[in-house]
Formats: sequence, C-alpha cells, structure tokens
Amino acid sequence: MNRLGGRGTTRALAVVLGATNLALVARPDDVSAAVAPGRERPPSWLVRVLGSRVALQQLLVLARPTRGLVLLGAAVDALHATSMVAATQIWPQHRRVAGASAAVAAASAVLELTTAPPGTHR
Repeated sequence: MNRLGGRGTTRALAVVLGATNLALVARPDDVSAAVAPGRERPPSWLVRVLGSRVALQQLLVLARPTRGLVLLGAAVDALHATSMVAATQIWPQHRRVAGASAAVAAASAVLELTTAPPGTHR
C-alpha cells in the first residue's frame, strides 16, 4: 500500500486545505491584495464563494475520507484549475489572481490523488 494513501494522511490534507481556504472566506480582500498587490481585485463575494466551496469539500472529506469522495474532490479541483486558466484569458485584469487560483487548485488535485486512501476490495 502507498504510505501516503491512508485515511490519516487524507484527513490531514483536508484540514490544511480547508483551513487555508477559510482565509478566503474570512479575509477575501486581504488575500487578493497579497496575491496581486496594486491590481484590480475580484469581487469579495466571488472569492468567498470559491473559498467556501473548498472548505465545504474538505469538511466532507474530513468526515468521510473515502477514496471515491477524495477522487471526486480532485476532479472538481482539476476542473476549477482549468476554469481559472480560461479566466486568465477572459479577464486579463484578474490574470494574476486567477493564475494563482489555478496553480493552487492543480496542486490540490495532485495532492488529493497522491493521498487518496485505497479503495475497498470485495
């Protein structure tokens, strides 16, 4: 069995990803300003929605760290990363923030795939 792929590791990653995204919920303008100082920021409500989505996703994984749920979360994060790459082209004024969001979502998806617990064998 892959040493990274246990429920403890899965839960630890869920705590880290969920907690860091709570910063987007609590301080969206500060996070946006830190990522793209001196540039136009995305709307606070949008940053909060995206941070809430990840925090909720990780709360679900923390409560029920099954392989299927973790892989579903990784797929959602990969889709988010893809959408943010598109956003860099559609809204060039938000390119830096969208690019950072894409990078973080892609890294999250890879980490989730790496640490997903093994499936049940019947």
